[in-house]
Amino acid sequence: MKRKLLKLLILTVLMSIVFSGTILVNAKEPYASYYLGDNGAYPIPAPYEVVTVIDFKTTEEGRFSNPEDIFIDENDVIYVADTANDRIVIINPMNENGIYTLKNIIKGESTYSAGDMSALKTPKGIYVDSDGTILVADTGNNRLVEYTKYGYFKYSYAPPSSSILSSEFNYMPLKVTKDTRGYIYVANSSDSNGILMLDSDGTFRQYFGANKVTLTFWESVARLLWNREDRMGTVVTLPYSFNNIYASNDGYIYATTTTTTPPQVRKINAGGSDVVYAGYDFRDTYISRSFGATTAQNFCDVAVDRFNNMLIVDQQYGRIYEYDENGTNLFAFSTNGNGYGQLSLPSGLEVDSQGRVYVLNKGSGTITVFQTTEFADQIHSANNMYSKGKYQEAFPLWQKVLDRDSYYNLALKNMGTIYMREEEYKQAIEYFYQAEDATLASQAYKEIRADFLRDNFPIIASVLVGLVVLWIVWISIKQARRRKYGPPPEKQNFFTPVKQFWIRIKNVLRHPIDTFEGVRYDNKGSYVDMAIIMVLWLIVSVGSAYCVGFIYRGGEPREFIMPVQILLTSLLPWLVVCIVNYGVTTIMYGEGRLRDVFIGGAYCHVPLLLFTLPLSLLTNVLTLDESSLYNLIHTLIYVWVGLLAYLCIKCIHGFHPVKAVIVTFITVVGVGFVVLLFMIVYGLGSQLINFITQLGKELSYVV
Repeated sequence: MKRKLLKLLILTVLMSIVFSGTILVNAKEPYASYYLGDNGAYPIPAPYEVVTVIDFKTTEEGRFSNPEDIFIDENDVIYVADTANDRIVIINPMNENGIYTLKNIIKGESTYSAGDMSALKTPKGIYVDSDGTILVADTGNNRLVEYTKYGYFKYSYAPPSSSILSSEFNYMPLKVTKDTRGYIYVANSSDSNGILMLDSDGTFRQYFGANKVTLTFWESVARLLWNREDRMGTVVTLPYSFNNIYASNDGYIYATTTTTTPPQVRKINAGGSDVVYAGYDFRDTYISRSFGATTAQNFCDVAVDRFNNMLIVDQQYGRIYEYDENGTNLFAFSTNGNGYGQLSLPSGLEVDSQGRVYVLNKGSGTITVFQTTEFADQIHSANNMYSKGKYQEAFPLWQKVLDRDSYYNLALKNMGTIYMREEEYKQAIEYFYQAEDATLASQAYKEIRADFLRDNFPIIASVLVGLVVLWIVWISIKQARRRKYGPPPEKQNFFTPVKQFWIRIKNVLRHPIDTFEGVRYDNKGSYVDMAIIMVLWLIVSVGSAYCVGFIYRGGEPREFIMPVQILLTSLLPWLVVCIVNYGVTTIMYGEGRLRDVFIGGAYCHVPLLLFTLPLSLLTNVLTLDESSLYNLIHTLIYVWVGLLAYLCIKCIHGFHPVKAVIVTFITVVGVGFVVLLFMIVYGLGSQLINFITQLGKELSYVV
């Protein structure tokens, strides 16, 4: 036993000597790896893996306290704004042993207020120029300050002054960066006017890329109805401020904002306008769906790699998201926590020349270093080739990606697009089907349909003309026989009830007033007709969902269709409307019986019963370019149903036309209240079930 303890002690000492500058966490913890597609989140092989965690042992060695920003220069030297320690920590690049060592520390000997111009106070932002000049957002001292590449004080910028700046302007720089032209950009604390744009000497130039004011619905109504005097004393809605900025080599300014709704992240051109991500919502629905998360995500930093891919980090949930230059999500990975590969209140993000991702953890005072896996390298290479227009070279690279993940959306789309460029539309549409992309599939199908019509137009035209001629001949013969022999005698057979049912159905459309009055006053309607219509409507509803073409399903596979949900949504509206209408008309002295309301309500489904399925089948030969035609027909069908519902209320209850309109409106409002009540009860019930479930789990842990 003593021998084992001695060996363990020796091993511990050796490890502490070898890794005296850094601590390497050995136990790898799993973290989420997926990408965000059009229809949700899809798991993928890990795109990044943790290579090390930079964690110095003592403050003298470089240990951080509440660090706020990280920057990596072109030589892969790491600079950290060690905020609570009032200093800048400089770290050497990874050596051949995979270890990071301390290079330098910038810290004043006294304080700025005491006259030490090199002294820092809670620095929160850092940028390093190509010549090694270090520019720091010295937040606590309300200034920008420059140091030489060796860490010596160089220059302290005066606070910006201009007639453009308001009298209440408070200069407290949080983050700083420079563009390729030498302009300095400053994210100022709680400044809703935009990013401060300064000349190279620190002279204020203008506000840059200001966020727009986002109003809620009620705020918009208030502005519309109230004048300025009426709004005095109310809370003023201001644009969101910026919490981080990044200047890329291609001239764009990337910025994260303090808002939890769009625009959380912006890519701003020289004119101050959003490109690529304008209006894009970066919220991850996977988090809310999987974990029931209620706290909003907080995107706190952004960086760009050598392929112009944008990476952002979410401080709340510890997620890192990577988007290509076209705005397509490539990966999402990591999570919050204290395990290996997990992030503890991340505050900064950077990428070095080798593609390694560095995440600064404010909570733990460490830097988590991620390195691309072979899967991510293949995607980066393929996407880079594709974006440069080298489609033939990109195709086999995308194929390698699919060999690892056969459902990777971007690979399927791009390979299909390559086939489209080569006019191989049938192969292209197969890839678009697999990618569940209805828009691209529509483009490919349009070309396939055009080729088919072009090649077979004579045959199609001949068949259509032949059918029209046969129909005319058949009608002519039928009319001639009727004139010569009179109407054929009615024969009672197996199909007679079906024929009579069909006649009653047609009468609903041709003579709706007579039909509904017959239901009320002549007892012509029956529960049998009601049951048959509603059963057929349920069958048509489910069948139509399966018959809708891939393009008009939005790319959703048929496997995701939920027949039970369709049955409920097809049946419940009829039940709710009939019950609410009967209750309303009872108060409004309507003449109709509950029987009449239900039977009349069933008859109102006839247009849906007759035209929903044919319209669904029609979507299989339409492209998205003809969606306006589809939407028009769909709207007309429901307008028809609404008109029948109005006539049903009027005739069955014997109302005056104006009173029927009022009752119809009250019925609609009543249905709305029922739906709202159901949502409230459903929400409370779900919370109660979740509470009981969690309570059961807690009790099981205790037991």
